[in-house]
Amino acid sequence: MNKVCTLLTIISLFITFHSHGQTKKINAGGIEMQVSAADAALNDAFCSVGQMPEFPGGTIKLVAFAKSKIKYPQTAINDSIQGSVILLFTIDKKGKVTDKKIFQSVRQDLDNVCLRMLSQMPNWKAGQLNGKPIAVNERWKITFVLSD
Repeated sequence: MNKVCTLLTIISLFITFHSHGQTKKINAGGIEMQVSAADAALNDAFCSVGQMPEFPGGTIKLVAFAKSKIKYPQTAINDSIQGSVILLFTIDKKGKVTDKKIFQSVRQDLDNVCLRMLSQMPNWKAGQLNGKPIAVNERWKITFVLSD
């Protein structure tokens, strides 16, 4: 049987901050996002007046960028490896992608294609709170699935 690889890129794109406090859910372009402030005391303020970082061209361009950069590694296909890589990174006050790390690993080859995508990412429009730029921590789940 021929294996067909399907990369479910950013099916679960979770944009979150450090806290485990209250969150606001946003659905855009088939992508679910959960937003909460880095400091639980700021949750209500951020969700009502804060502005999340914005990828150049918006969510649709972000998904297209990720899909164009993440390729299912042939080594993982050969070994029938599937799973979800969870990435943690920060969009800093200048819009740069920094502090890129793997929170949940599947295997080195899958992790590497995800980290490479982050390293190729252009600068974003920085997040803001009360009109001032802020650093925003993000968490993305990228799921790799093989189908027959």
